[in-house]
Amino acid sequence: MSIALTVTPAAERAFGDLAEDRGATLVRVWAGQACGCGRIGYKMALEEEANTEDAVIPAGVIKLVVSPDSAPHLEGGIIDYSEDPMYAGFTINNPNAQSGCG
Repeated sequence: MSIALTVTPAAERAFGDLAEDRGATLVRVWAGQACGCGRIGYKMALEEEANTEDAVIPAGVIKLVVSPDSAPHLEGGIIDYSEDPMYAGFTINNPNAQSGCG
């Protein structure tokens, strides 16, 4: 299975830091309905191994794994990482996802 998922250079560096700090080689990315109105929620976690049906996306020294259930919600998405005095973390922006509530 393949999926169009872009990882920015800033996110690749942050994933590299994860690999160095925690010895990680895989990160699972999930996506699915976050509420009844169609908004998509995203999660990430370190993973030990990929399943045979997972999409595997290179992200620098780490690889992202995405299940077939999550792939449609991530297709066309962009994973980024940003830091400022109020927030540091990964974000997933998907222009193809429904806008959800409101």
